[in-house]
Parts: sequence; structure tokens; C-alpha cells
Amino acid sequence: MAKHFGRGIARGMAVTLKNFFRRPVTLRYPEEKLHLSRRERGHVLSWSEKDCTGCYTCAQNCSHGCLAITTADEGIKWAPAPCSQHCPAGVDAARYIRAVAEGLPAEAVAVVRERIPFPSVCAYICAHPCEGACTRGNIDESIAIRLLKRYAVDNDSGIWKMGIKVPVPTGKSVAVIGAGPAGLTAAYYLARKGHRVTVYEELAVAGGMVRVGIPDYRLPKHLLQSDIKEIENAGVEIKLSSSVSSIQTLFDQGFQAVLVAVGAHQAQGLGVPGDDAPRVLGGVNFLRDVSLGREVKLGARVAVIGGGNTAMDCARTALRLGSKVSVIYRRTCAEMPAAPEEVEEARDEGVEFHFLAAPTKVTSLDGKLFLENIRMQLGAEDSSGRRRPEPVAGSEFVMELDNIIAAISQAPIVPAGFELPTDKSGRLQVDKATLATSVAGIFAAGDAVLGPATVIEGIAQGRLAAESIDKFLGGDGNIAERLAVLSETPKREGAPLLGLRPERKMLDPHVRRQSYDGVEMGWGQKEAQQEAGRCLRCDLRYAVTQYQLDGGLCIYCGLCVEACPFKALYMGTDYERWSYRFEDQILQKDDLAQRPRSGYAHAEVAETLPEQTLLLDRGGKGKKRK
Repeated sequence: MAKHFGRGIARGMAVTLKNFFRRPVTLRYPEEKLHLSRRERGHVLSWSEKDCTGCYTCAQNCSHGCLAITTADEGIKWAPAPCSQHCPAGVDAARYIRAVAEGLPAEAVAVVRERIPFPSVCAYICAHPCEGACTRGNIDESIAIRLLKRYAVDNDSGIWKMGIKVPVPTGKSVAVIGAGPAGLTAAYYLARKGHRVTVYEELAVAGGMVRVGIPDYRLPKHLLQSDIKEIENAGVEIKLSSSVSSIQTLFDQGFQAVLVAVGAHQAQGLGVPGDDAPRVLGGVNFLRDVSLGREVKLGARVAVIGGGNTAMDCARTALRLGSKVSVIYRRTCAEMPAAPEEVEEARDEGVEFHFLAAPTKVTSLDGKLFLENIRMQLGAEDSSGRRRPEPVAGSEFVMELDNIIAAISQAPIVPAGFELPTDKSGRLQVDKATLATSVAGIFAAGDAVLGPATVIEGIAQGRLAAESIDKFLGGDGNIAERLAVLSETPKREGAPLLGLRPERKMLDPHVRRQSYDGVEMGWGQKEAQQEAGRCLRCDLRYAVTQYQLDGGLCIYCGLCVEACPFKALYMGTDYERWSYRFEDQILQKDDLAQRPRSGYAHAEVAETLPEQTLLLDRGGKGKKRK
């Protein structure tokens, strides 16, 4: 008893010390308020064998040691993990995290390569939607899935190549227009199906927006080139500096199918008077010129308009060219579409932010450049779920600048000679299920269809295009591969590790703003295995052979209920059992599973209960209840 009491005190002190030096948040910033879950109240503890995965999280979070759990390695059931389900390309994140935990980084890369041909690219710059779906985030902090992928990629031995099967040539040929993530992904899988694939790229380099729109400090170019080299090794021919003005000419050359993956390389203007001034630059144009080594001259004062990742890339690149940079965004930091880490890194490097402001006019006068802005306030939610910015009358202010970079959005440039229908935004119109255009044999994918999207979304489009084109050419459309050899019945040995993510290692801001060296340093084996050990293994359902509650120790505090990420524990409505007989105080799983749920566990009742709120400093990472 004393042992369990001491453990509870120690954990409480650890939480206190961890938060002791954190900056408190006041009611002045209501958007930083965190909404906590409602406690499911009741009189006794109940357990659902159907929902339990045997993850040991409840026992781990019980400070009194009331719960005893035993699982069997036989009869493990598999189910898609939320992280894998939320990956646009369907990468089995749970499986490669398990490989990292077992000390098998090369096998982890093999798992990644089963679904994408760009493991290095995604390891460094993926938007990681999988992390937002991570079940561990319901307990403390989601698994750093992208960083684990990076650790695996950085320690790859190429074992995945042993699983590659030599395809049988089909005699069919496919032309791909555009060597970006979507086009090269489709080309890779079509070549793996035995088709002859030729990629035509207008630029002198392959990689599309990843190559010319992502700065070196985020993605060193040799890593991208390494991924592209493996695509070429699969049999894909890439013709650089080769523009295509007519698709019919490709059919005339003998191609049976064509994929249009031209990307979205046209920067959108500010849409205000004077935005065509020579010193107003397009965001993607600016990044492309810098990436290709062209001379780019900026003045001392630069404003970047926009709040996405492209805006952050423009701002941080302008800093490295010696300018003082301000980002102007019409909403607040909480609504920025840019990844939180990108915003944080930009701020650390010295970028200034002007939130709730929007440009209204650009003026060039006597060799000087002026940007007129107006203050904004947030109104009702728009179709994106974010509050619509509304101008505040009489709040105009002017900034004197040397350059303005418009990083609001970009659009595709589809040559008129393609003779393909587009929507009002210039995006190609396709069948969403197959990516086929209205012209037989012509397909389209990537940003040319979606508009500016993430790399992983482009890769997912490339996979779908490869499946559809293979079927069109008479194949089965099956591009699935099995490259990793991992244990099919991994043992459950103890509970997931406690604690938050290890610290993300970064170069010093004063050092990194002076160069284009990679700013993120990655983890070693110790940090990677520690982080992978926090995974709850949501894709596995272990058979629970023993689930036992010591009612003599349990105080029905509900901590185990709060900790359970699978809602397998809840409070029942029976009266608390009380007896001096030892056998009456030890409740087995059959007894625990027979109790009805408390009314507080029902959604229709829970919605009527008051919310619990807590003000904490999460550095802008706090979740908000929608």
C-alpha cells in the first residue's frame, strides 16, 4: 500500500515540476483555452472486453495499483490504426513505428516503400495528417510519426530492395507530363507493372514543386535526388527541359495513355490595386528562382502576404537573403494553415508577424514602395470551418517596403493545346474515382487537379492514377507490394512508455538563418526507440486473459477511465461493492463486464453536461473543441 501511495505522490510531483516554469495563459487569449473531456461519472468501475485492446494504459495510470492485466500472444486481431487510415497514401504508420521500436529502421523504410516511392521526402517535409489522428494524443501527446520515419530513412540499409520483383513487360507505353510527386509516383508504379514509361519535364530538374518550391534547409536536394534515382532504376525515363504543347503528338508517337501532372506553378496575385508593380513578387516564382540558383535581389524590408507553408518558406528564405521580413496574415495564428512547427521556426529565426491584417493597395511613389493594409476582425465561420475575417472601418495603416512577396496561393497552367476542360480555377476536370478526363486515354493527377496540395496528397493521386491507367491498359490495377518482413504476431510486453515526445533537435536560430543547411537534426536510436515505445499499437487487439480490479485499493477516482484511449473503461451505475472478505474485493473481468454504463457515458446525456475547461500554455498547440 505504501509503495503505491509513494508512486502516486511521485507522479504528481513530476507533473508539478514539469509545468512549474511554463508561462501561464490568462483570459486575455480565449483562443488558447483548452477543453477537457467530460468525466463519465458513476459508482463502480466497468470494463468492456469488446473495446479493450490490452494496451495496459489504464493499469499504468492507476496510482494505487488496483488493476492487473494479462494478455495472450495467440489470437491477436488486426485492425487499421487511425494514423494509417488518415494517411492519404495509406502508409501503414503503426507497422513501421513498431519496426523502429524493435530496432529495425531498414524494415521500417521497407514498410513505407510499400506505399510510396518518396520515403526521404515524406520523412523530412510531410504534413503528417497521421499525427492528428494518433490515439496517443487523447492521453498526452501524439506520436512524432514523421520524425520516426526520418530516423528510419537516415538509417536505411536498402533491405527493401530484396522484396522487389522484376516485372514482366506488357508492351504498353505511357507518357507522363510533369515530374512532380504525382507524376513520378504514377510513373514508378506503372513501370513496376511492366509498362514503358516516359516522363516529360519542362524544367531542367526533376521533382516539381518539391524541387523548386521547398528550400534546402527543409529538404536537402540530395535526398530528393536519391528518391528520384530509385524511380529511374525501376525503369522510368525522365526527359528534362522537354515541354509538351499537344497531347495528340504523344499519341502519334505510339503512347497508349497519357497522364497530365503539370502541378500548380502559377502564383496568384494579391488582387488589390497596384499588385502588378515590379517589386511585387509571386511566392512560388521567388522560391523557384532561389532554388535554381538564379540571382534574386531583395531590399532591406520585405513583407510576405499569406499564412501557409509557402508563405513561411518565402519568409525564411528572404531572411537568408539578408532582409528584415514581416508576414501579414488576415486571421490569427490559430487559423494559419501553415504547420505549427513551420510558424514556430520562422518566429525563432526572426520573422515578424502581423495578424488580423490584410493588404488593400500597393503604391509606387518616387522610387519607394508602399503597402496599405487594414485591420481585420473575425466574424462567423466560413465553409472551411474558420472564422471569416472582416475589415475594421478606419483602421488602415501603411508600411514602407522594398519588396512584397505574394504567397496566397497558386494555380495550374494547362497549355491550351491540351484541349482539356478546366474549372474556373484552372484545375483539370476529372472523374474523382479514376482521375480520367473526358478524353479517352488521358488522365490527370496532383496539383493540376487538386490545386495546391501537400506532397502526400500528390503521391496518393499518383497511386490512384497508376491503378486507373493500368486497368485502362488491360491490367488488374493492383499496385500493392509487400517489401518488409516483420513478425506477424508481435508480443505485448508491458505498457506503452510514459512521457511526452523527446525534444526535437534543431540548429541554433542564429546559425541557421545564415545558411541553407538543414535546420532539423533528427533523432538517434535512443530517442527514436523511446518515442516508438509510446505507441499504443492501435492496429492490434490482444486477447485479454485476465482483467482484475482490487476493490480494496480502488477509490473510484476515474483516472483509469480518463486514460483509456479506446473507451473500454467506464463508470457503472451499481452501488459500490464493500466487504471485509478479500475474495469479494477482487473483481474479475466477468464481473466487471456485466455492469451497465452510467447515464453520463451516453452521448445524449453527456452533451447536456457542462464543459470542463483549463487554461494552459501549449505554445499554440492546444486543441480546441469544434
